[in-house]
Amino acid sequence: MPSRTRPRGRRGRTGGKIWKAALFAGLIMMTVVGGRMAFAAGEAAGATCTLTVPPDPLSAPGLATPYELSGPCHESDPDTAAFVQATIIDPATGSVSVYDPLVVDRGRRPALEPPVPELPAGAVVGLWFGFNGDNLVLGGAKDSLAAGRCVNGLNGSTFGQFAYCNAPAFFSAASAAIAAGRLRIPAPGTDREGQPCLTVRDFGLVDMDQSDNVTSTYLFLPDGRTAQNTSANRAALAQRGAKIVINGSDNALLDDFVDPALGCTPFTAPDLAQPGRTTTSLALNELQAAAFQAEPVALVPPNDPMALVNGAPSIQKANLYRAGVGQRPVDPAADTPLAYCRNLVQAGVPRVQREREFTLRGNSPNSAVATNLFTFLAQRLSGSFEALGCGKLLHVPNPVTVVTDKNGTAVEARFAAVLPPAPTPSVTVNASATAQPSATAKPSATANPSPSASAPSARPTGSPSASAKPTGTGSGSARPTRTRSATPRPVHSSATAPAATHTSPPATRSSAGGPVVVQGHQPPPAAPSGPNGAPADPGLVMAQQPAPGQQAPGAQPPVSDQQAAAGQQVTDGQADAGAVANGAVPAADQQNVVGLAGTPTGPLAGLPAAPAPVRHTSSGSSQLPLTGSALGAALAVAGALLAGGMALRHVRGWRRREQDVIVTV
Repeated sequence: MPSRTRPRGRRGRTGGKIWKAALFAGLIMMTVVGGRMAFAAGEAAGATCTLTVPPDPLSAPGLATPYELSGPCHESDPDTAAFVQATIIDPATGSVSVYDPLVVDRGRRPALEPPVPELPAGAVVGLWFGFNGDNLVLGGAKDSLAAGRCVNGLNGSTFGQFAYCNAPAFFSAASAAIAAGRLRIPAPGTDREGQPCLTVRDFGLVDMDQSDNVTSTYLFLPDGRTAQNTSANRAALAQRGAKIVINGSDNALLDDFVDPALGCTPFTAPDLAQPGRTTTSLALNELQAAAFQAEPVALVPPNDPMALVNGAPSIQKANLYRAGVGQRPVDPAADTPLAYCRNLVQAGVPRVQREREFTLRGNSPNSAVATNLFTFLAQRLSGSFEALGCGKLLHVPNPVTVVTDKNGTAVEARFAAVLPPAPTPSVTVNASATAQPSATAKPSATANPSPSASAPSARPTGSPSASAKPTGTGSGSARPTRTRSATPRPVHSSATAPAATHTSPPATRSSAGGPVVVQGHQPPPAAPSGPNGAPADPGLVMAQQPAPGQQAPGAQPPVSDQQAAAGQQVTDGQADAGAVANGAVPAADQQNVVGLAGTPTGPLAGLPAAPAPVRHTSSGSSQLPLTGSALGAALAVAGALLAGGMALRHVRGWRRREQDVIVTV
């Protein structure tokens, strides 16, 4: 008699099927949720979000009314947070002050109500906006955009991370106060090396989109509500899990990181949200740069990504941007992309190199991008060279080689030496050919200020070639003598920088038969042979690299593959652990204030903070952090694989049972 297997009971078969069905449904749900997380995170990172301007934004009640952020963005998300900053001037006395209006998620109330600031009679208020995402659009409540004279871009082509309200009027009032001797701008001073302290218009600090974003910071709670970052609010919300969200800003980089590392002091004014405290602002930085920055002065170039219209330079849009930061209108004959790139290399590269000794000890604004302030500045400079197409314009390779570890974090940088420039003819930009936005675009702002509302006129005309002694017209007294060497110090490197790989868009000729205008970049001029047979810009000569196996005098020691993988930095033969610079966060506080510089009593100390978002990095240090997008994608893939595996196993089991039945019969 053949043996027979005792069949399982109905309850066992039913329980097994229920368990499998539940598990399979859970895996499917994991796949769907993970996919939605990845999609939502990616959408938020690159989405257009709207910031609603409250009614009467230039008044005291308007400043105290929270702005509302909508779209896929959330103010508690460091990657999509928006920021507002007001700087106020009293035309009668010349006194300036700062107030940071609060931003909340649409429909949410603040964790703590902002105080109503006391404004002097006749005060002129300017507002500036920053954004950690890609594209911020200002929305109006009633007629708030018109009342605030807000500018978001040109005819529907937004700036991106930047916008302003009433800024030209503020800078005009400041210029008049300086000329009358009522407003005196403090000199930046000299750094630890004896050089003039950096300003936001120094090529040693600027990047591909200079003069953007603000120094505002906010507190946010786990439930997403926000509050102004004052000492009283920090004390009240510390036990409720409050953290600090900051704006990835050129201005914050200077004020909170570079200045402390170099022994410099930023320009500050009274904070109307916290009596007794002074604070920094975008407007104060621009006023100081306008008054003291010596040549070459970095002004928003036509090829700034935020000044483009349909991917092409627009003089009109660049002028609107410049008006918002107190800069003169574009001179098409002088303010060319080629000139900007040349100054970035000739002035910016040597400055970053010279300050290396001090910035190595400074904190990195984002420890996932760079291990210290020096490597952060170096990868930022390298990325700007690439993003602006400087390799194509100058016909030279990228002068900055960034060394990264296995995680893509910049741990060291090497530089090709830059020699003094030779005189070159200027390249003309045809303003009319590049200033046309799309025909279907609608105005994104109700008032376009005249670009002729220029910066304060107190900036001296300086020259990098001699011991210039500028005299100020706004301070009432002569400014300190400032000497800038005509010849940047050559710093040799044992590594050859990689060549740029940008391609220029096709050229078009103007209808009037004028010069060829390239949509996006200027046509590269004919150039003599450069080092190693490569063509070079006639006004920019790259030093000859040493032969393989040789090290040029003064070259930086090479970093081995093992050291790079371990994240080590080698500086003149000594390892540097990124010690805190003078004035930075004490070592005992660094666990609570991640990657931020400032004093323990400053707005960035005392509470945990998200690392500063970084928009532009060099191609050699790109990375994919485990954010919502990466985590969601990982969940989706894992769920899909597990669900597919279960389904395949079930099908195989069903076929095996079917075969068993056939054999038995």
